[in-house]
Amino acid sequence: MKITSSRIKLQPLDRSDWELFKELNQCPKIMEHVYDRLPLAQIKSVFENRIIPTTEKSDGWCFSISDASTGEKLGNIGLKLTDINEKVAEIGFMLKEEAQGKGYATEALNLAKEYAFQTLKLDKIAAICSTENSGSYKLLEKIGFSRESLLPKNTSINGKLVDDYVYGLSNSVILLGN
Repeated sequence: MKITSSRIKLQPLDRSDWELFKELNQCPKIMEHVYDRLPLAQIKSVFENRIIPTTEKSDGWCFSISDASTGEKLGNIGLKLTDINEKVAEIGFMLKEEAQGKGYATEALNLAKEYAFQTLKLDKIAAICSTENSGSYKLLEKIGFSRESLLPKNTSINGKLVDDYVYGLSNSVILLGN
């Protein structure tokens, strides 16, 4: 399965994505807004869980983000079902530093949003990000997410508990907008 736009493609994570996954999860600049950096063995374990083949009936979907023309791996994006009954999934993404600020995250989020609502038939997508990660929360707002709440001292980053924003995007908002 491939999900594509004119510039990028999303494909299920596989073993060929290990080096970039490791790089993203070990990069201090990227991780300063995500969570505490994990030991390599734990990063490997997380990766192994994310490359398990998935179907539309799975509870999680992890994709690599690649440049459609060159095949260069740019990052990853994933959806994790958090409420089966309400059909809600949380979305998360990471791009390598040199790919940031070029519109790739916007395209990847829009493709994942379309997949979540049209293929998976989810009702809502949630996103959680540090209150200090203005790049991520401005991007979420740009593509239609609304800030729903604040989670004080929710995530440990560099050994310090930081506040997070919770964002949501409802399928009904998308349907009404068309």
